[in-house]
Amino acid sequence: MYDQIEDALTSITMQLRSAIEADAHRPPRVNGKANGASGPLQRANGWARQVSAELGSILLDTLGLAATIEWHARQFQKCTGVLYELKVSHAAAFDLPEEYAAAIFDVYNEALSNVARHAGASRVAIALTITPHEVTMVVSDDGVGLGAEDPAAGAGGLAAIRARSRSYKGSCEVAGVRNAGTTVTVSLPLP
Repeated sequence: MYDQIEDALTSITMQLRSAIEADAHRPPRVNGKANGASGPLQRANGWARQVSAELGSILLDTLGLAATIEWHARQFQKCTGVLYELKVSHAAAFDLPEEYAAAIFDVYNEALSNVARHAGASRVAIALTITPHEVTMVVSDDGVGLGAEDPAAGAGGLAAIRARSRSYKGSCEVAGVRNAGTTVTVSLPLP
């Protein structure tokens, strides 16, 4: 069954890539008029992220959080060449509430997006731990690290991850060392 699902999802992924590439070659348009303010890569990236989020939502509902992350990590490795290691630990017979699964998947997706765009990494380690009281996601890469940047400041992906964790009364820690990678840890307390 998983092989059939993977074959179908691989086909969908390839079709999405083709659509994204075709869209990237069209002139940008806003309200039906050409727009020089945003480049094709920005449009394609935004569209791809929306499609990826929608596909992730469908998979979460169908396969659950751990299986969705495992599938996505394999696709991430195929697309980027960044090798992944995944560890999943969870309490037996414990179901994670849907909204928490979606929040953790969003954090995971944003963290891997940051790895692909900024880290220059060759490896990423992903750890998901679910207990009756807390869910924790750790994403570590061996890339360029944060260097002189303040991990508490800034906008973009890290700010989105922090905001998502705060909305669930959780914690978000970002640690990075120049040329030694970055680790993002998010813990959400469960009701």
